[in-house]
Amino acid sequence: MRNCRILILRFILAFLFAQPAAAETTLCKNVNVAVSANDKKIVETVCDTAHRAARLFSQCHLPALAETIQIDVVSVLPDGCNAQYHCGKNRIEVLSPEIMRRHRNKDGAFGFLTDDAFYQSVIVHELTHASFDKVPCPFNTCIVTDEYVAYAMQIMSLSVDAQEVFRAKSDLDHQVSRDELSEILLFLSPDRFAQKTWAHLSQRPDACAFIHKLTGGAVYLDHERFDIAE
Repeated sequence: MRNCRILILRFILAFLFAQPAAAETTLCKNVNVAVSANDKKIVETVCDTAHRAARLFSQCHLPALAETIQIDVVSVLPDGCNAQYHCGKNRIEVLSPEIMRRHRNKDGAFGFLTDDAFYQSVIVHELTHASFDKVPCPFNTCIVTDEYVAYAMQIMSLSVDAQEVFRAKSDLDHQVSRDELSEILLFLSPDRFAQKTWAHLSQRPDACAFIHKLTGGAVYLDHERFDIAE
């Protein structure tokens, strides 16, 4: 019986030590973002990116992160999803850098980016959703405008050289109209939507001024939906 108890105790201890340590939550300095992750380097990366995003938001007149945004670094998300913002809940889930590295689409519009640059750009994208969540929408949904701004900020967060590579790989040599930025395109080909977003924004006289019109309600890329009576 004594030996059995010793074996059970050893099993319990082995099980407990085999479990990953509970992720601690760290509040980033000077920005309303809290990060929950097991790795301090990941926390530093997310906080540094949050600071860059906050500066970019200020430059382009996006609403500041007035409430604390909780960013949880996780190991599992739905297929094809690198990160997701939970609308109205001030919460973002993002894959860890290592898992995102294994699952990201290297053939997509952002495939040329280094793993680190891509990871940080994804965080900027989701933080933009958190910022835009406070912008009123006069329609049933403003998903096109929301994603336009998120992709715009994601690409603007890249280096100038990376922005140029993104533009060149898009292979868009015509004036992109607002009608091309549709909800259908967004759902069928998010990468192409991102490329057309950047082409359209780059064709504006002042990119940040146009973003300000979107976040200020002067311009919308969405349209009212009309239900057809049966």
